[in-house]
Formats: sequence, C-alpha cells, structure tokens
Amino acid sequence: MSLHQYFPKLIVYLLIFSSIPTITYADVLSIDLSYQQRLTNSVIQDTIKETIEKNVWTNHVIIDISFSELGNDGSNDIMSALFLLANGKKAPLSLDITTRMNRITSKGASDLIEQILDIERDERKKMVSKDDKSAKEEKDEKLSARPIVRLLDLSWNDFHVGAKESKLFLSNLRKLIANASQCPAELVLNRCSLGPAACRAIGKGLMNRVSQKNQTERFETDNISLCLRGNPEVGDAGAAALAAAIRGTKDRERVIFSTLDLSSCDVGDSGAEALALALESHPKSIKKLILSNNRISNTGASSIANSLILTETKIAYLELDNNPGIGDHGAMALADAIGKGAVSSLSLRSCNVKADGAKAFGESLKLHALQKPSAEIFLDIDLSGNPFGVLQKKKKESLKSKASATTASYINFIGKHIKSGLKDVGLDNVLSHASVESDDEEEEGTGCKDESFNEPARCGAKALASAIVSNEAFTNSEPLSHAFRCNLGMRHCFLDQSAGDALAAMVIHAKMKFGIDIRIDAELNHVLEDDMVRAVLGSDEYTLEEMADRHMEALEAMQVAKDRAAHASAAVAARNDLSKWPDDELDFPDYDVEIDEDY
Repeated sequence: MSLHQYFPKLIVYLLIFSSIPTITYADVLSIDLSYQQRLTNSVIQDTIKETIEKNVWTNHVIIDISFSELGNDGSNDIMSALFLLANGKKAPLSLDITTRMNRITSKGASDLIEQILDIERDERKKMVSKDDKSAKEEKDEKLSARPIVRLLDLSWNDFHVGAKESKLFLSNLRKLIANASQCPAELVLNRCSLGPAACRAIGKGLMNRVSQKNQTERFETDNISLCLRGNPEVGDAGAAALAAAIRGTKDRERVIFSTLDLSSCDVGDSGAEALALALESHPKSIKKLILSNNRISNTGASSIANSLILTETKIAYLELDNNPGIGDHGAMALADAIGKGAVSSLSLRSCNVKADGAKAFGESLKLHALQKPSAEIFLDIDLSGNPFGVLQKKKKESLKSKASATTASYINFIGKHIKSGLKDVGLDNVLSHASVESDDEEEEGTGCKDESFNEPARCGAKALASAIVSNEAFTNSEPLSHAFRCNLGMRHCFLDQSAGDALAAMVIHAKMKFGIDIRIDAELNHVLEDDMVRAVLGSDEYTLEEMADRHMEALEAMQVAKDRAAHASAAVAARNDLSKWPDDELDFPDYDVEIDEDY
C-alpha cells in the first residue's frame, strides 16, 4: 500500500498519542472519526479498537463516526467491534455513539437496535439448561460485560423505505424503548423521515416499559430523552400518540421524558393541546418540552400554560421559539405560569410578542418576588427576536448621530400625550401648526420612524419596565437580599436608547424594591452602545445609573406634560360649560358704581 493510504490513520494515531498524558481515571475518552470518507471501515474499526485498548482505565467512550459514508454494513460492523471490546472490560463499558448521515436505512437501524438489545444472545440464553450451572455462570459473566449505550444519535439517515423494512424497524424500536435497562438514555432521531407510526411504536414501548416496572420503584433509566427534530410528518397525530402513551401510564408521579423535542415537526394547536392534557393528567411526565418551529398559536401556548397552572406543575424548560402565531395572548398565559412558579426556564424567541405580552412578564416577575420565596430562585426568560422596540428597520444609508433617535422618541412620547389630552376636550387642532414631533427627515435618517407611541405601552421594553418601575425617586436604602435571580434575553428586539434606559431603570428598581437580580442580554440591538449593553447585563454600574436617571427624568417630564394637559382640559371644559348658558340667565351681582363725568 502507498504512503498516502496510511496517512489519515497516522494522523488519528498522533492525535490519540498526544492526548494520552492528559487522560485520568475520571476522564471520558472521546474518539472523533467524523468526515472520514476516505478511511475504510476496517481502518476505523482498528483505530477505535487500539484506542480503547490503550486506555483500559476508561469506561466511558464517546464515538463520533458521522458523515463517513459507512452504510448499513459499515455501521453494524463497527457496533459489533465495540461490543466485542466490551467483553474484555471488567466493568461495563458506557458508550455514546453518534452516526449521522451515514446512509443508514431502516434495515441498518433495525440491525443496530438488535445489537444493542443483543437479541441473538437472549435467544441463546433460552437454550441454556437450568441444570447447567457453569453455563449459567458464563452467561451471567457475559451479561455483566454487556456495554451500556447511553446515547444513540442516528440523525440525518433516511428510514422511509420499504414497508417490510419499516415494519421490522418499528417493531425493534418499540422493543428498544420498552427495555429500560438497554435503551439509551438519550435517543436522537432528527431528520429521519419518521412519522406518526414511529411515534405510536415509541408510545407502545413506553407503556410496556412502565408496566414492567414496579410502580413503587424509581429508576434513573425509567425516563428517556427523545429528540425527533425535523420530522415534519410527525405532525399533530404523532404528538397526540406520544401524549396518549403518557396518559396511558398508571403512575402519575413518574418522569417519562427527561426531554421531549418535537421541533420542526409541523405540530399545531391540536398537538399542543394533546400534550397539555398529558401534562394535566401526569404533571411530572415531562421535564423539558421543546416545540420550536411549529404551527402553534396563542391557543396551543395558552393550553400548555393553563395545564401547568391548573395542576401546579413545575416544568424545568419550555421552548416555543419561532412560532409566529404566539402573540400577546399566549405570552400573557405563559407569563402567568411563570408568576405562579410553573416554569423555571422559558424560551419564546422570534414569535409575535409585543407590548402587552412584555408587560405581563414584568408583572409575573413582581408577583413571583412578592411571594417571598424561602429558597433562592433562578429564572431564565428569553424573549429575543420579538418586535418590542420602535426601530423596525435598520437604516444604513445615514450616518447621523444615534442620540437623535433617543431625542426623537422622548419628544414623540411626551407630545403624543399632550395631544391626547387636548383631543379629549375637542382641542386636538391646538398644536396643529406647532409640531411637537421631531423632523421627518431626521427620523428617517436615524431609522427611528415612530409609529407606536399612541399609548405608553406600545414599546415592549418600556411596557416591561413600567410593570416594575414607579415614578418615585430612588432612595438610599439598602437593596433587598437577592433571593430571586432572572436572566432576561432581549437580543435583536429593535430597541432604541430610550428603551435601553427603561430597562436600566427596571434593573435598579427590581433590585432595590423587590430583591430581583435581573441580568438582561440586549446584544444585536444596533442603536444601543456597547457600554449600554454591558450596563443592563450587570457589568457597568455607573452607566446603568446614568441610563436609569435619564429614564426617570423622561418620566417626570412626561408627568408634568400630562398634568398641564389635564389642567388645560379642565379649563377648556369649564369654559365650554360656561358658554352654554345665555347671558341673560347668568346671575351676576349688580354693583352701583358712580362714574365721575370729569374723569
């Protein structure tokens, strides 16, 4: 063989040899042979074998053989080699196997599952005579050396083939899920052309799995992390099948899914409502629920939130990113769930949440804090990508100062309130000739065309802050103890500088009045300066105070303008009432006044 054929293997050996000095008994051995299309199956097998044999103290091995064009035979040969290596280990070998995009069909996947379940060995076990004691001991020794597959990632392999192969694959998939001792704790089947039939097979396996266990016992292997991302054929029917399996189990206190990921599976409100019913009947069944990039609207989001509130369930993580149908109504329901302690971490990125929804999250934080929790609480709320701000487009054609955006927004904010007050009494044309708004050309140049200040809460960031910030001046009292910490994501929310100032005031008020330590990630808002972004993240206290002072001054100016508008409205109303009476009906007192004719 020529030298270039040995070169890839030599590179792998050099990487392995260089890592040996850093490996300890507690280390995990990682073997990355992905994107090795030029390596033959035998070379990959030999490399894995020699690496594991040299690191005899390691019992947890992570192997990545993705994008290597192994096919069904190559993948199964490597799995067989791994299982043979396990027989030489005194302790069970724990494996994390990733074999993405390797041209594995449903037949190849079925064969891999059979090796994990060791169906042939189980058949041999039935043939062992009960009286043959030595054979039983040998069998037990082999079973103790059986490797434990903790993670199996078969993503980006097309399992949508012939009916016969699919039927065998679904049957073995059900058996794998049903076997709690051999089923991987994390099963990843992203973009594998799976549909409702696969979900029904998984559901049947889950029901068999739970029924085989003593209902009073709890095992770490009872729950599974299932990732089916990018299988649009799953749809509402597949989600409903998994939900039905959860509801079919008798133990309401059992954790069935440590993670259930149905992102990009074309799940709509019907599927979300089915999962909500499952959570309502089995409150602890799902720890992390991921439903991003689907067709869920306010109805589905509200159903999930209401089920969590109704059963007083606490879910560790809920992700509903990129569901454009979720707006303020759904956000308010989810905020209510957070306020009542039902959700610890919520991701609602790139939806359609605006001012009212943002304000609901501020109210929920305040409500949570007022409950005075005895233990320290950590919340993560990611609202990035929602249209909170007034800068709907980033203008690149102008190089004018960013400060003009803040000035324009403050002027518009105050001016709209004055005009609103005068309009109530019929004097909306008083300021028709005197503009209280910034120049149109200036607004267009800064990208700050303001179309959202008809009401104070139209800016989502200011609405969020208004739930916590009051018009009262800051006191010199010490802040409350921080029993409540919240990380708030507001990246790419079209925020201007006045919105950043409002968030700064919210951070300070939340800490001083409610004991909430809020850290805001405001990256990717192009108008906000770097020091402003660092300030709301908690890294620049001086700038944070400056920003908060500006916001409080703006609130004070707005209050003065509102008071003046109210006084003007009252005066005009009194004048209008007076003009309704005829002069002869007005009872003015008569005064006898002598007029000096010479004067």
